[in-house]
Amino acid sequence: MRRDPFDRPAGLHPLTGRSRAIARVVDQIHHLAPTSAIVLIEGERGAGKARVARALHLGGARRDGPFVRAALDASNEREAEAELFGVDEDEDEDGSPRPGRLDLAEGGTLFLDGIGHAPAGLQARLPRVFRDRAFERLGGTRSHRMDVRVIAATDQDLEAEVRAGRFREDLLRRLGAVRIVMPPLRSRREDIPALVAQFLREFNRVHARRVAGITPGALERLTAHSWPGNVGELRDLIESMVVSAHGRMRLDLSDLPAARSRPHGEAGLPRLAAGMTVEEAERHLVEATLKHTGGDKRRAAAMLGIGLRTLYRKIERYRLGVPAGR
Repeated sequence: MRRDPFDRPAGLHPLTGRSRAIARVVDQIHHLAPTSAIVLIEGERGAGKARVARALHLGGARRDGPFVRAALDASNEREAEAELFGVDEDEDEDGSPRPGRLDLAEGGTLFLDGIGHAPAGLQARLPRVFRDRAFERLGGTRSHRMDVRVIAATDQDLEAEVRAGRFREDLLRRLGAVRIVMPPLRSRREDIPALVAQFLREFNRVHARRVAGITPGALERLTAHSWPGNVGELRDLIESMVVSAHGRMRLDLSDLPAARSRPHGEAGLPRLAAGMTVEEAERHLVEATLKHTGGDKRRAAAMLGIGLRTLYRKIERYRLGVPAGR
């Protein structure tokens, strides 16, 4: 029976969510994991490319072998090649050979993270390594056979990099025959509640906290945020909120950093000015929130952190003309 790459303990799932975008990625992982094909994972920084790579590894025949990550953003070409291929005679180690990432990944999976940033010399060597499934250590002449599955990831448009002369076309042909595109978090906002719940469980355990959950208003703000740093940014935020939390209380709007404690879309925010009364500020805030929710009073009340009856009283008090809503 095929092992499910997502059948892992809570908090360690490579991917979380039920959106169509994630469902497509999961289907591709199930289809490709049992093969030995090179896979190129594309997506923005923080989108979860490393989690996809690990899921491919866990779902394949090499799951009991090592999963080794090689970051290819080194500015020094020699260092990058030494890191990947190893050194035949390492002067810093009494002349003995120094193994590289390819040696360490033997029998398992090598994850080439940031392949678009690989130095030119390394790019020139890789197509032959992939074709012959063999390599030479830096400074050596003996060929070493390799039993390694290769998965690569990039946050760049490699076709554009080829056109600009910064990435080798032959290397892209080797890497890009099979691709998985990891969608950005802003295109799968419906997955944010599940991700938040997962991160709360994880960081309650890691930091010995007892955060009870998150209020609807705070979750609404997180869902509305554009998340330029994707899942990685959300994860870091939830960790910082959990660490700062006290007792068993739920995370609330007041726990959010200032940049995310406002409704999405700066243009619709009320502009506060020195000398404005509290009532004037409150009126602007309630009006802007109702506009943001399209007149949905339940959502507006949750975002404001007040009860629905209280919101109706404020609407009547400030004589706010809003859509019928709900």
